[in-house]
Amino acid sequence: MNGLTAPLNMQVHYISFSAHADFAQTSTFLKELMPPNIILVHGEANEMGRLKQKLITHFSDRNTKIISPKNCQSVEMYFNSEKMAKTIGRLAEKTPEVGETVNDLLVKKAFTYQIMAPDDLHVFSQLSTANISQRITIAYTGAFGVLEHRPKQIFESVESLPNEESEGPIFVSMNG
Repeated sequence: MNGLTAPLNMQVHYISFSAHADFAQTSTFLKELMPPNIILVHGEANEMGRLKQKLITHFSDRNTKIISPKNCQSVEMYFNSEKMAKTIGRLAEKTPEVGETVNDLLVKKAFTYQIMAPDDLHVFSQLSTANISQRITIAYTGAFGVLEHRPKQIFESVESLPNEESEGPIFVSMNG
């Protein structure tokens, strides 16, 4: 990654087994796990090379990547980045039509994703929703039409409010 640090977004499972296992035991163990990547470490180089070749032959019918890096050699692994999300709550009651936009919340917990309506958030998680309103007031002495035009292009709603503090220009409240 060109020297950049990236957050760890995976789980690492470490399974310890005897270093004195023979090929039959090791290949049976790997056949049960069916990992997409096998990294061979901690062994005499010639024996590791022989084990790697036997495993390549043994797993030739699968798309298993078998690597035996040298000490301190970096290893790159690539994983499918496709994510699955489960719809729950009110959202799960109606199947959306193909192409229909779903405008709800995506909640990630550990490595699972759920899509739910905002009203269901407190039911299916320990999270809650809140409404945040912000008001920005800026004094302006130009024509109101010019001032009102630009915010309407940016925000959902723009409303004019009379300035009760002085007889100056009208101020604009933008909610969006």
